[in-house]
Amino acid sequence: MRKKRFLLTGLLASVFLIYLCAKAYTSWRPPVSTDQRSLEVADRGVTIAFGSCNREDEDQTYWNTIARHHPAAWLWLGDNVYADTDDMEEMARAFSRQQRAPEYAAFVRQTPVVYGTWDDHDYGRNDAGQEWPVKDAAKALLLDFLRVPDAADVRNRDGVYQAYRVGDVKVILLDTRYFRDALPPGSRPGDRYGANPTGDILGEAQWAWLRDELTDSDAAAHLIASSIQVLPTDHGYEKWANFPAARTRLLNLLAETRPALPLLLSGDRHLAEFMSDTVDGYRIYEMTSSGLTHAYSGSDEPNDKRLGPLVTERNYGLLHFLPDEAGNLQLLAEIRGLPGGSVRSSLALPAPATNKAALRALVYPNDTMTRQLKPCPESPNCVSTQSTQAKKKRDPLPFTGSPEQALEKLKRTIADMSRTTLIEEDGYYLHYTFQTWPIPYIDDVEFILDPEAQVIHYRSASRVGHSDLGVNSRRMKKIAAAFAGE
Repeated sequence: MRKKRFLLTGLLASVFLIYLCAKAYTSWRPPVSTDQRSLEVADRGVTIAFGSCNREDEDQTYWNTIARHHPAAWLWLGDNVYADTDDMEEMARAFSRQQRAPEYAAFVRQTPVVYGTWDDHDYGRNDAGQEWPVKDAAKALLLDFLRVPDAADVRNRDGVYQAYRVGDVKVILLDTRYFRDALPPGSRPGDRYGANPTGDILGEAQWAWLRDELTDSDAAAHLIASSIQVLPTDHGYEKWANFPAARTRLLNLLAETRPALPLLLSGDRHLAEFMSDTVDGYRIYEMTSSGLTHAYSGSDEPNDKRLGPLVTERNYGLLHFLPDEAGNLQLLAEIRGLPGGSVRSSLALPAPATNKAALRALVYPNDTMTRQLKPCPESPNCVSTQSTQAKKKRDPLPFTGSPEQALEKLKRTIADMSRTTLIEEDGYYLHYTFQTWPIPYIDDVEFILDPEAQVIHYRSASRVGHSDLGVNSRRMKKIAAAFAGE
């Protein structure tokens, strides 16, 4: 009898082991994809992308990332190439090299319109102004690069200032080089330049044109692009504050004409940030995006006008316009880091009335890549930092430093663990599988890095079964401890 019981117990154990192995085998099949990480904007909206500071002899594959957004327009804000020469043949070669870059050429074919202005390196000399002797020849090369028609008004006047419409959005491109007065040397230690109290940037013809463009404009939104920053007053480099009378004149003009949904755009600085200032109770916002191929890594310069983080990695700007229920345009402005293209900082306008989270949901109705993980099932074999179930809710992993450094640190942490496989990496998204032991179940672990909040969200879940006996919870505690302790 005892022998029969032993045999029966062994048979049952064998059957159960076969069952577990069969379930483990089932887990090796990838789950049905529910991925909806689309970057397409809601059909009713329009997206405009912009950037600056592009070395034509550097890697140009980042255009593939920007192309994923399918912008209605691309705006060059200056330093479109780094020519730095008074030799127009050499400058022409720089523009030609950029045009022939396969990734940029493909982007231009896909993008309906490409507009732009210049800054100093595609003007011909670092920080140059109205004194530059070859500015008219350089202007012709820039406008040829931008494919501006021969009959366009800008071809027949001094400077390269222009205005366009992209749907209901008016794009005003200022010229901060052709007419700009001299920059005096800095008066504070470490400052490159000081203030020219009576100096000008735009010249009277451009000022008159700008007033006409802003007065009684019927556009629903206005982008006023300046190659150099307008609002900052703290740093000692090129900026409108070097010409305080001109800066005051520009801000007063905006406060006087009060164009609908205005936003200043700027480049030049090899960093990115949002800013705001108030003139006579009128709130003015600025967005800087720079640079596309190189950045001011590690900068921590002060700026009392800054909103949100200072972005010191390569970046581009993205502007999503979407009408509200009354038909008025709302704007979700995003600074996105390169190479991944994830959001580093964002701003919703008009502020403070616009709910950024609600607007983002409208702009990206199918996008879960940078904000949301798939919910945990009812079964207890899942933990997630974004779960709404208290027993499965976990805290995200905080990080310091750049997102790229945090991502590499996380990948090293997981590489030191056994039986792990990286399935997918897309920007700041990572998908791993973990194989359990001794029964080889496959579990899925996903991470999404949130650069704005400086945390990493995760979801760890079993593919099959009901209870995992706490495996996923213990795994993530181990990863969190190893990540924090590296």
